[in-house]
Amino acid sequence: MEKLKFLNNINIKKIDDITYSFLNDDDIKLFDVTNEEFLKFKINLKNKHWMEVAFDMFYETYPWLYKTITDSNRSDFLFLLDIKNDDLALDLGSGWGQISVPLSRFCNVVSLEENLKKIEIIKEIANQENRNNIQYVAANISDQIFENEQFNLIILNGVLELVGKFSNRVEDFFKIQQNTLQNAYNLLKPNGELYIGIENKYGLKYLLGEKDDYNGLEDFTYLNDDTKNSLHHSILNQSMNSLIHGKKTYEKMLKNSGFENIKFFGSLPDYKIPRMMIDITDNSNIQFAQENLEHLQEFDGSTGRVSNLNHKLEHIYSIFHPSELANLYPSYSIIARKSK
Repeated sequence: MEKLKFLNNINIKKIDDITYSFLNDDDIKLFDVTNEEFLKFKINLKNKHWMEVAFDMFYETYPWLYKTITDSNRSDFLFLLDIKNDDLALDLGSGWGQISVPLSRFCNVVSLEENLKKIEIIKEIANQENRNNIQYVAANISDQIFENEQFNLIILNGVLELVGKFSNRVEDFFKIQQNTLQNAYNLLKPNGELYIGIENKYGLKYLLGEKDDYNGLEDFTYLNDDTKNSLHHSILNQSMNSLIHGKKTYEKMLKNSGFENIKFFGSLPDYKIPRMMIDITDNSNIQFAQENLEHLQEFDGSTGRVSNLNHKLEHIYSIFHPSELANLYPSYSIIARKSK
């Protein structure tokens, strides 16, 4: 595997030959399970296959988490990317390894996660899947730790909307997002690709009142950011834990970071577990999907339950012109290429 190049002015803690840490404290609060559940998962991995452990622990108690961890469709977007065997890919915010591990079947991978304990889980899952071409980095996603222009591909799948929550920088959420995109651009080699999987704040289901994926509030996602922050404080007594935008804003942010060749796919029912990805750069693709493909059941992204709005969605999708519908998909898969 290609040796990673880190900036000289940062402290590197080498855990082993393939694992590095830049964290002063690895006891960062876990995002999706309790510390006790996480420890139990890790212990059970010693004697069981990881999918069996996930089933035993999460299938009944956290069915949505179980689905996002184990459903192979989560990484289907990889087939949209131009990946070569000798490429080096950086998976930023690798979670449970749902992307890092399948991606390692295509190329060499650097899996970055903000919790060293979680990296231990990913390493064991990779070991069970006989993957030996992954390097691991424990660091804050928004920190600049790598030398520039060393990756062919960077993945931000379900991460860009959350970077402000976990950042240790005292900056506003939007600026942290913009800096993350700029850092990704700088880290890519010429002609390298950035992939983003993220919600669309103007997704039709959200405009109809569906719950927000990150706080469960109805009629919330499409509001302007100041209103959302005010409601978040008054209802939940905390600052916003995520920030999503519409298609035009994502495109502007990417262009401001230096990306020129940007392609959007409408992901249905969601980027988290895509069953259909429609290239919306061409209206004919959208029209074909409207006229020929069955409606895919959308869901409440905070719980994974089938949305009560599907009957409305099925009918309303058909009335929009393709150019309008491009702005109304529930989430996007975005591929942005750095120029040569």
